[in-house]
Amino acid sequence: MPKAPSTSSHAHTPPHGPNLNVLKRNQACHQCRRRKLKCDAKRPCSTCVRSHKHAIAHSPAGTVHPAEPECTFDEPLELNTGADGPRTKYEKLENRIAELEALLQDKNSHSDTQRLMSPQNGSPASSNHDRDSGFGSESDSRSSGSTPALVPAALSTPLSMPGMDMTWAHWPTDLPGPDLLRHLVDVFFTFHPHASQLFHAPSFMTSLSLPPDHPKFPAVPVLHAMCAVGSLYTSAVTSAPPVNFDKIPADEIFTQRYRIKENRPDSFAEQQAILAKETLQRMEIMGTELIQVLQSTILLSWYYCSSASWAELFLNCAHSMRLCIPLGLNVCPPFHTISRSTRPASVLKPAKNVIEDELRRNVFWFAYAIERQHGCSNGWALSLDDNDISQLLPVQSDQFDSGKLVSPSERQWAHSIDLLSVHPEHQTDGLILYIKASILLSKVKTFNLRFRAKHFSGDGESSYSYNTFRPDEPVDPRNTMAFIDLDGTVTSFIATFPSQLRNPLTKDEKMDCTLFAAMAMAHVAMIVLHEPHADIRSRGCISALKILTATRSIIDLIYIAWSTTFDPSLFESFVSFCFFAGGRVITRFLQAAIEEEAEDQIKTFRSELGVIRTAIEQMSPRHRIASYLLKMLDDLTARSEVAVRWSESMSPTTPHPTAHPLALESVIV
Repeated sequence: MPKAPSTSSHAHTPPHGPNLNVLKRNQACHQCRRRKLKCDAKRPCSTCVRSHKHAIAHSPAGTVHPAEPECTFDEPLELNTGADGPRTKYEKLENRIAELEALLQDKNSHSDTQRLMSPQNGSPASSNHDRDSGFGSESDSRSSGSTPALVPAALSTPLSMPGMDMTWAHWPTDLPGPDLLRHLVDVFFTFHPHASQLFHAPSFMTSLSLPPDHPKFPAVPVLHAMCAVGSLYTSAVTSAPPVNFDKIPADEIFTQRYRIKENRPDSFAEQQAILAKETLQRMEIMGTELIQVLQSTILLSWYYCSSASWAELFLNCAHSMRLCIPLGLNVCPPFHTISRSTRPASVLKPAKNVIEDELRRNVFWFAYAIERQHGCSNGWALSLDDNDISQLLPVQSDQFDSGKLVSPSERQWAHSIDLLSVHPEHQTDGLILYIKASILLSKVKTFNLRFRAKHFSGDGESSYSYNTFRPDEPVDPRNTMAFIDLDGTVTSFIATFPSQLRNPLTKDEKMDCTLFAAMAMAHVAMIVLHEPHADIRSRGCISALKILTATRSIIDLIYIAWSTTFDPSLFESFVSFCFFAGGRVITRFLQAAIEEEAEDQIKTFRSELGVIRTAIEQMSPRHRIASYLLKMLDDLTARSEVAVRWSESMSPTTPHPTAHPLALESVIV
């Protein structure tokens, strides 16, 4: 720490000397005092000048700003040129304390940054040094079997500026302290693939720097839910222990019944999820900050999916979709009802600017995406029909960040006929293709779910003849026009991507997690569509060929991820289900090959299954759902009588898969 100047040096410094940068009480400008920021008392001060420039640079086009920053001061006080009286000495002591505190803050901030520094691209390596990161003793009690230990350097946001640490008088009781909260928010925005689309990051960070009793401070359920999701990326807080599959079936839907029997304290993430649910329900009843309530439910869906809380995920997804309707987020003018109604189309007030309008649209599409993704794993009805969605697709992520206004004439609608076959280059990026892939999954799921009813009712595209359906009648949906059209759409979806978006790696070899997920979902759509009709033992079965081709495309994506230093556990949790869907297909082919004693095929399928198992296993330290899916895949393998032949050829020292799947001799556990 720099040596503090002596008291005598203060006494002999003239009034215009350099130590006047330590401000006396009430000498800072009104704006910095209100926002609890450091002020240099220049007129205007440097802080207000920066804020003014930032507002101009990030405001939507057409916004009018004053020519000069707003920076006002109290009337100047006359300098005391006489002997130091008691008040002057008090002020000097107060200013000196403030100066020393600022120096200490700088030192602690630098130390924390060094402790929290992680390897580039997010290596999941954890160490005792990481766990002792100064955020409390909770980290000591975390399970050694779960290691979500990614922690980034401090971000260049208002949350991470030196000298900002303070204790607010009205800090919400159940929230983590300001330091830990800032850390969890930082890792959420740094590592979660969709953080900066579900929230407008600059606006959110600005609101979080406000006092907690300020009306623009983030809603408490948002912060609780963000803490739950952020805990996946740090070892600074406790996480749930590994799953004991001796007590919990891998396909159990109501996992909380076993959780209650464990008689263990809730982990930090579990506590925050419970608090988020309780607080958002109170706000929902009061009808306040409903967009933030919806954002909270989406965050909880991400958390429930990652933690394999199946029942909670299903109910929470449904709740999110139903909440979108009274908020008017599923429709956009001019596509509104023509009927008279006593209720408005939306209970929300009109958006104040472009960013708020696009944020609402993004929120809807993320609620939609997580529900459609989860719907792939069950045969239950969805909560909102696609026919009731008349909404624009999101804008590109860079346009959202800058608040650029993109007119509807330049964009695509959810109900556009060519939505899944035409991707305009000026309005297509990973996020837009991700939403389209979710719509594709929805179309496949809806076809499978409604085919029998439509066939029975004589629907022209889904039946052979009117009202001839019998429960025992063999029906092949592949002969219907509806199936043929949908199959063509699924087949051509990725093929019509813009050329620069057909590889999830960017030009600088970084992983576009959102585009990766979109491509994986497209292959899963093919599997879900054709798997019920695939005859694995028939060499001429087109459906069998298509699901195998889709699975090998998923394996190709895995190898693309492995070709970099990217940590696969940073993919969103649903990607592990995409891997599982491919593994389920390979298991069927492996069983058929063993029955036919086709040694070359057995070797190939065993290697491919090992690649998929490894990819799922790499996601399991951060996402419990991956552990469940890995156990389900192993159980499926055992039930299909592959386990015996598999175990006989297992090598005790299997290398990490870094080459083509055919080079792998055995399955990697």
